[in-house]
Amino acid sequence: MIQIIISIDPSTQFLFEIITKLKSYSNKCNVYEIHPNDESYSKTFDIISSLERNSRILFLGHGQSNQLYGGECLDSFPKKAFIKLNEMSVFKDQHLFLLACDSAALIKSSFRNSKMSKSIGFGGLPTSMEEVEKDKKLSSEGISEQTIEDFKNEIVYTVSNAISVHYQDFNKLSDYLTLLLDQRINNAVLVKKDRNLADLLYKMRHEMVLY
Repeated sequence: MIQIIISIDPSTQFLFEIITKLKSYSNKCNVYEIHPNDESYSKTFDIISSLERNSRILFLGHGQSNQLYGGECLDSFPKKAFIKLNEMSVFKDQHLFLLACDSAALIKSSFRNSKMSKSIGFGGLPTSMEEVEKDKKLSSEGISEQTIEDFKNEIVYTVSNAISVHYQDFNKLSDYLTLLLDQRINNAVLVKKDRNLADLLYKMRHEMVLY
């Protein structure tokens, strides 16, 4: 059983495709949504706290090196910290896959205190032009809206396939995701002729960590 936590905001809607694909591959999933209100934040945190030890948890949303974010409504509820660095022990003895920006740094900073069994995280995962423009290096590369859309599709494809096949064994999961990303990098160069897409996929692969 895969325990899926997803933050609800306009920029994470494409991540529901991962859930759809996992279910289509006959994976059993429990899905918990963090909506943009304090009650949902608190309720979902309590759910995570009560999960059986050695669960396989997939977090889909936004993050920084010191926290994971919950849901957001642009007009009425700005996203805020859902789980802070000093609260990562809520994942003690769990297998945690964090599909969120800067989650690799968060895992590294919290690993000793959180005592997770296994964890996988990433560096920056720019999935909007706003995020590209905030990054000085990326903003100078001429990345297009189409490249960002293609990158989002590649995230869905590689993550859903890797988790579907190897969610029980995080070592094999990491290796298989690396293999899939290598394949998609080659496809971006040789078929799509999009060097920027290849660079984003390489960045995802290179900055992924397994603890």
